[in-house]
Amino acid sequence: MVVHDHSEGMRDASTQLAARAEPPRRRRLWAAAAVAVLVFGGLAAGALLVVDDGGGVDGDGAASLSAEGTVACASLIAEGRVLQVVPEGDGDLFRVALDVDRYYKPTDGSETRLSFTTSEPDAETYYKVGIRMLVLVSSQEGEVPTAYRAGDPAPSEADDTSTEANDRLDWGRAWVQKTLPGAQGLKCSGRG
Repeated sequence: MVVHDHSEGMRDASTQLAARAEPPRRRRLWAAAAVAVLVFGGLAAGALLVVDDGGGVDGDGAASLSAEGTVACASLIAEGRVLQVVPEGDGDLFRVALDVDRYYKPTDGSETRLSFTTSEPDAETYYKVGIRMLVLVSSQEGEVPTAYRAGDPAPSEADDTSTEANDRLDWGRAWVQKTLPGAQGLKCSGRG
């Protein structure tokens, strides 16, 4: 009777299986490492974008700022009543004068009258004399001021500020007060 020792063949087969099984483990390790690098790299890049630029890109490709970025880029934030609206230059611009009773930025604003220009086509009807509003005047050349007018409906955005607001002015006031602390120390790098 001839007995064949298959144990060596078994060892060869198991060694071959082990040798084949090792590369997928290495591939999985490399794949996991590559994914980790991409994830952490993406998070780091996203964090830099938020800190440096303060925003992202809106639907038409123009850069937009986060709430904190918007406040950081505002040279003035004030609340008061509109005193006058007059055409300036060729008629494309309007100068709006606001009787200020509260400055949010800078907090030590001492001027009682704020004057700014806007290129909004409906400026004469939007900035009505006597209406109370909150205005953010951007430090960026050519930016239209952001205004929150009393009596206009509060935005319906999913924001905890909108539930407490009676109108757009209340909403804007709460939004500015909520956003100011996070904007302190941020530098305005513009909209891209």
